[in-house]
Amino acid sequence: MNEKLSQIFKEMKQIEPKTGLSGLILQKIDLERDKQIKRKLFLSYAGLVVSFVAVFPAILKFGSAFLKSEFWSIFSLAFSDFMIVAGSWKSYLYSLGETLPIMHIVAMLVPIFGILMFFNMYFSLKRNYKHMHPQGGLKFVV
Repeated sequence: MNEKLSQIFKEMKQIEPKTGLSGLILQKIDLERDKQIKRKLFLSYAGLVVSFVAVFPAILKFGSAFLKSEFWSIFSLAFSDFMIVAGSWKSYLYSLGETLPIMHIVAMLVPIFGILMFFNMYFSLKRNYKHMHPQGGLKFVV
């Protein structure tokens, strides 16, 4: 049986791929990579727009609440009654930390973090794309 099987494989003609098939495959791979990069760039553009739109209302709303909090009145004690604050600095720092409006600060920092994250994504995609295709660069218009 093994002899028949080996004889069949010897008599089979070698199947040759069409000429230019490897170039066509590589071209399709490049096209798919370009589509992925364009999708990621669009995501970074959309994220930047949403983050920029969200940062202004967040700063206006939560920034005003932050400025109106009791934190600033306690913080100003350090400048008006420094000797009293220095005498009981542990209680002062505890009161300062207790009145710090953490949620307002976090709500203001989230869109700012989003801006930084999407800028990083955008610039790393641009840098990597130019590294892969130094001749042309990316031609992508939103």
